[in-house]
Amino acid sequence: MSRFFGRAKLLLIFVVIIAIAGSIHFTSSSRSQVTVFEQAVRDILAPIQTLFMRVSRSVNSLLTSIGRIGSLQEENAKLRAQVLDLQQQVYQLAEYKRENEWLREALEFKKQEAYQMQVCEVIGRSPTNLFSSVTINRGRNHQVTQGMAVMSGNGVVGTVQSVTATTASVILATDPRSAIGGMVQDSGDLVLVEGDPDYSGMLLAKPLSKDVELEVGDVLVTSGLSQYFPKGMPIGEVVEIIPSRYQLSFTAYVRPFVDFSRLEYVFVLLSDVK
Repeated sequence: MSRFFGRAKLLLIFVVIIAIAGSIHFTSSSRSQVTVFEQAVRDILAPIQTLFMRVSRSVNSLLTSIGRIGSLQEENAKLRAQVLDLQQQVYQLAEYKRENEWLREALEFKKQEAYQMQVCEVIGRSPTNLFSSVTINRGRNHQVTQGMAVMSGNGVVGTVQSVTATTASVILATDPRSAIGGMVQDSGDLVLVEGDPDYSGMLLAKPLSKDVELEVGDVLVTSGLSQYFPKGMPIGEVVEIIPSRYQLSFTAYVRPFVDFSRLEYVFVLLSDVK
């Protein structure tokens, strides 16, 4: 039985081959009329031919795409490199713009004040608090010494705490260890300006005598009574006044004019205050 089916299968394959060959022969010549047999063969083979052509086109398209993958990857890599380069140029231009704006502010400040100044870049910050201290890229080799006043174009930054040959650590005015002699710009009343112990970025002003009066909106400047800070350097503006328990004194919260969270450049006053 199995031998019979085997022979039948071979016969069927032979007949299909003959039919395909015959169809090729009959359809290869240009004729206006086709036989019934040819029509039947064409109709039978049409789905197979359609499938074969579609598969052939898909394979050709896949092979073409595979051939282009390498060139596309190389092109994409070049484009990514160009994009990164352009982004870096944009960032660099933005950095130059910020630096130029700050240097213009510093130049304007130098025109107004007759003090020798050393321009410095902030290269480090306190690892625990932004409002504690910063490190600048100038030190003993640049005539920077301990205790010197540090300013920005907007006002008081702090004082030099320690120095090395090429760097210095600066205690910011917002650090509770900082104490700067100040006064009310309009009245001349003396106050002591310290950093907030909560490291809030605010300053605290305390009166140095019982006759001192402060109001919200008052501007505080340096008193000029310290060794290094000249008189009249802007410190900040009073935003809130907290009376003491027995109403005998008060503490004022002062918003500094300097944005301590965004310090990039500062300058150290090198000349002694007279």
